[in-house]
Amino acid sequence: MKSSFRRWTVMFGLAASQTAWSQAVNVTARLDTNSIPVGGATVLRVEARIAPGIRSSADRIFSWYLDVLNSNGVACSAQYSAMQKTASDRDPVFSSLGTSQGANRRGVFDTFLNLPGAGKDAVVELMAIPLSGLAPGKTRFSIQAGSGVAGLSADFLVAPQGGGDPWVGGDYSVAFVDLNVTSSGQVPAPTLSIIVTDQPGGGRKTELRYDTQPGVDYFVEYRDVIEGGAGWITAPGSPFNGGVYIEITSAPTRFYRITARLH
Repeated sequence: MKSSFRRWTVMFGLAASQTAWSQAVNVTARLDTNSIPVGGATVLRVEARIAPGIRSSADRIFSWYLDVLNSNGVACSAQYSAMQKTASDRDPVFSSLGTSQGANRRGVFDTFLNLPGAGKDAVVELMAIPLSGLAPGKTRFSIQAGSGVAGLSADFLVAPQGGGDPWVGGDYSVAFVDLNVTSSGQVPAPTLSIIVTDQPGGGRKTELRYDTQPGVDYFVEYRDVIEGGAGWITAPGSPFNGGVYIEITSAPTRFYRITARLH
């Protein structure tokens, strides 16, 4: 197998014509958080896994070659020079952090010669790119097959067990993610869901779930009448930054809200 890997290392840019399989790898993208303020930061993570149809017969993802596209470089800057490829080989001869073209990055590539089973039993991270919020707005980061590197054509090579010609190609149908950059100091409004369950001994169990952001405290507040009365009362134990609040109450009616405040 090692002799096959050495052969592919020499020729992996030419292997795209060796097989009809065109989507050997499923590519995904995600963010550590999908909303940041101006001056805030998050990380774009690009991951891959061998397609189910060939997974049982595959040894590993052998090499990858990708572009990263940023639709709005005014709102968000990608720190491509700080890109991390911790799972890959990072051999200076057979890898590159790519070349910037406006807000995009072209021709990022690397190999998994030293990672047995890469992308077979679980997703493998290809790259992690720090992002910085520059101005209010939205941007989409999307991943596509690599371009701009002379001699490279195959976006992915997947090594079969026992040797033989590799499978090639990636599926990019879900390889994108949207980022919202808010005005500095502005906290995105959380999305709240409420589940109410009657209890056998009387009363109700109320479960609140809401999305959270780093650097923000989330205070649960309630009142038993919508007007008048004691007004909004902060639930004991606030803030609840885990995105879940549960209480059991005998109050016939109770209204809730979430107040989000920057640290």
